[in-house]
Amino acid sequence: MEIRFGAAGNPLNFWKSEFRKDKLGVIEWSHKLGLNAQERQMTYGARMREEDAIEFGKRAKKFDVSLSVHGPYYVVFTSEKENVYENSVDQLLKTAHLAELMGAKKIVFHPGYGREFKKVVKGLKEVEKDKPKSVTICPETMGKISQLGSLNEVISICEETESEPCIDFGHLHARTLGKMKDKEQFRDALLEIEKRLGKNSIKKLHCHFYPIEFTDKGEKVHRAVTEKNVFPRFEPFAELIKEFKIFPTLISESKDSQDIGALQMKETMEKLR
Repeated sequence: MEIRFGAAGNPLNFWKSEFRKDKLGVIEWSHKLGLNAQERQMTYGARMREEDAIEFGKRAKKFDVSLSVHGPYYVVFTSEKENVYENSVDQLLKTAHLAELMGAKKIVFHPGYGREFKKVVKGLKEVEKDKPKSVTICPETMGKISQLGSLNEVISICEETESEPCIDFGHLHARTLGKMKDKEQFRDALLEIEKRLGKNSIKKLHCHFYPIEFTDKGEKVHRAVTEKNVFPRFEPFAELIKEFKIFPTLISESKDSQDIGALQMKETMEKLR
C-alpha cells in the first residue's frame, strides 16, 4: 500500500501545460509532476461520454494514477421534493456507472442541508441496490454549519450503509470555527472514525486537504497553500499518518493551485520518512 497524492479537477497550471488541448491529458500531466491520484469533477452532472471514461481509465492504469470522482451537487437526498430525491438517486447511479468504466473506486458527494440524515441513509441504500459493487459512495464532511455533514453525521451515515467517509479537513476546520490547528484535533477525528467504523476505516481514508476562510456560519471560501497564515496546515496530520501507519488518498483543493498543494503534501511526507 502507498499514500496517494492528487489534485481535484484540472488546476490552472494544467491549462498552461503541453497537455492543455487534450481533455483527458490531466492523467499524464499528473504523472509527470509526480502525483499518483486524480479526482474527476462531475459536480455539475455525470456528463462524461462512456468512451471517454474508458479511455480515462486506461490512461490512469498506464500511469498508475488512482481515480476517484466528485459527484454532482444536484444530489440532495434531504430535499422535501420527491423529484429532487429521485433525481439524486439517478445522478449517483449515473456517476457510479461512469466511475466503474474508468476504474474509479470512490465517489464523493455532499449529503445535503438540514439534519435529516435518515433521508440520506434511505437514498444511499437505494443507490447501493443498483450501483456497481466495485464503487464505494463516500459522504463528505461539510463546511457550512447549516449543511448536513459534521464528522458525527458522516460517520453515522457510514454506520448504517456501505459507505466510507470522505474527510474534508478544510471543511472540518471551517465548521468547527478554526479548531483544526493542532495535532490533537486531527488525532481526535481519526480515533473517532476508527472507534465507530473499525481499524480498516482509516487505513485507506479518502481525504480532501486545503486552507479555508470561514465566518461564524462556517465555510466562506477555499484559500491557496501559497498564501501566508492560512489554515489548516498539513504538517500535524502528516505526523499522524506516520504514527498511525495509514495510507490515505490526499486530494488537494487548494484554490487554483491544487497541484501545488498535492506536491507540498507529498514533500512533507517524504521529509518525515
